[in-house]
Amino acid sequence: IFSATAGTVITLNLSRVLQAFAGAAILPASLALVLPLFPESRRTTAVGLWSAAGPLGAGVAPGVAALILANAGWRIVYLVSAPVALLMFWAGQRLLKELPTPPDQQKLDLVGAAAGTLAIGAAVTAIMQGRIWGYTSALTALVAAVGVLSFVVFISNSFRHPEPLLNLHLLRRRGVMVANLVNFLVGITSQSIWIVWPLFMKNVWNFSTLEVGMGVTLGPIAAGFSTLTFSRLADRIGSVGLCRLGTALQVVAVAWHFTQLDAEVNFWSAFAPGIMLYGFGWGMSIPLLNGVALEWVEEKYYGETNGLFSTLRYAAAAIGTAAVFALLTVTSGVEALPYYDQILGFFLVASTSGALAMWIKIGKAPGRERLAN
Repeated sequence: IFSATAGTVITLNLSRVLQAFAGAAILPASLALVLPLFPESRRTTAVGLWSAAGPLGAGVAPGVAALILANAGWRIVYLVSAPVALLMFWAGQRLLKELPTPPDQQKLDLVGAAAGTLAIGAAVTAIMQGRIWGYTSALTALVAAVGVLSFVVFISNSFRHPEPLLNLHLLRRRGVMVANLVNFLVGITSQSIWIVWPLFMKNVWNFSTLEVGMGVTLGPIAAGFSTLTFSRLADRIGSVGLCRLGTALQVVAVAWHFTQLDAEVNFWSAFAPGIMLYGFGWGMSIPLLNGVALEWVEEKYYGETNGLFSTLRYAAAAIGTAAVFALLTVTSGVEALPYYDQILGFFLVASTSGALAMWIKIGKAPGRERLAN
């Protein structure tokens, strides 16, 4: 409602920040509520079903948003989500059971929250503003130094605080470490490429808002189908092999767009295969990666493990988005093609790094009794 009624850009941005806080709170908590309802043998399916909600919603949203934008304006896009949120709140109150709060729960990690936020903010600022200030300028170096110092404070505090913002001790478990490394590297592309695709279709191919909205739905639809299919299969054959194949498919998809997209409009032959393959690979890997990490922790750490996974994904998204706007200095017309090649090349390197990291040996997760001991 605040976003729909915003009178200035600053008010709109503040409202979006509030939405981001809400989303950051909901994601890890929601999975922590869902997982105990499933037996251990079906935990990967549970994570997959939970993860499928995202791409399935994303498959519907662009088309609906494009229709609303074409007929009623951007404010209505925000306003229509309010009754949906109220319905979800009502359903949650009636159907969800609260998890017990540990009796020895400590105070909030305010230092970690401040240091982590400052570290990400400084990194994003240095990347985006560096092209204006100069990447070798004193101001860019100062902002980058603040980011590095804040990151060091965050890491140090996380290992000392009794209830840290992120439980980094979990990264000592091999499965958690590898899953989150891949999650971060792949997340640089998987979140921010959704900015590049609409910009390319609208500004280079001159697609209408409705055409852009309908065009990008192919990726989420493929991702939702893939997630539902392979999360069930992973319970029987394991997740790691599917994650390796899924991350490799994402590399192929980015490489396809890197080599095929140009000024000539070829949606079905140049664009559609890439976005569908990317969505298919995403659904085969990213939701299962979260499941890989969860196999290595006790049930009491599910919320913290999912919080770590989500936080690293959003940190990667922030860096990837900053890179998009740092490299895409020209977004329209044929003269913009070299800049799109630059960002797609960057995405190709990040995706390839993630796919290679997936081959780090993980081994078999220890049993629950061994984890407890």
